[in-house]
Amino acid sequence: MKIGVISSGNEVLTLFKFLAKFDNQYLIYYDQVNRPYGDNTFGYSLDCVQKWIDFLKKKWVEKIILPPIYELYFLDKDKNSDIIIPLFQTYVLDYVFQNSLVWKIGIFGDFADVQVAQGLVNNLSKQYSLNDNQSKIKKFYFPFKFWVKETQMWKYFPRKLSFSNILVNKIIKFDLRYFKDSNVDSLIPLNYEYFNYQKTICKFFNYKKQRFHKLEKLEEVFSSLVPNNSKVYSVDLYYNWHADFVKREKKLLWLLQRWKTVELNFKSV
Repeated sequence: MKIGVISSGNEVLTLFKFLAKFDNQYLIYYDQVNRPYGDNTFGYSLDCVQKWIDFLKKKWVEKIILPPIYELYFLDKDKNSDIIIPLFQTYVLDYVFQNSLVWKIGIFGDFADVQVAQGLVNNLSKQYSLNDNQSKIKKFYFPFKFWVKETQMWKYFPRKLSFSNILVNKIIKFDLRYFKDSNVDSLIPLNYEYFNYQKTICKFFNYKKQRFHKLEKLEEVFSSLVPNNSKVYSVDLYYNWHADFVKREKKLLWLLQRWKTVELNFKSV
């Protein structure tokens, strides 16, 4: 399958931890000029995403993966829904909502994302029906209640510091304390980059009471939504600044090359 991926930052680094396992033709649009989207207004970034969707459609992609907040927006508005893979939407419905025990959901992300996220996630929750276990819990109130936290610094840590850096872990735990004190039972990250911190997040919470569903769940969702019937793996990476920056991302290249030598095509737009 020919799949487009739109990224303004390290989402590609996170996604290809599992996308590289599947035989597909990937066309990545790496928007360096406007990166990261979370530092711009939502409307401005939305226009950029729409522009790159139109660009990838001209390349005859069959499906497209978007950053979480823009996927939710387009699917909520029923725009481009025929070509967007509902990767994040399915993750929220099948894992976050399904495993909620006390109806309290935590949402965290960039400033521009959290402004619109609560409305979009609330609309998504209206499509959800309680499972048998939730229906039997006397203290389970529906609809869900959401607690929102801005965590705009998280996206910068992977570029400047190690995931295991003591300062990084302290800041992450400080931000997560808001959700722990609020007794939320499930968390929704509005950026795929945040899955890079999943070990720290899971260790901070008591899994029996508060849950963060790891990257493995996204992999399960992807495998269920995209048929793995292709025998070709290739990557075309389009960029709108210069290729030197991308080529310096050694870990990203290692993932894109599927942990071995695979030819990557870099194309300026």
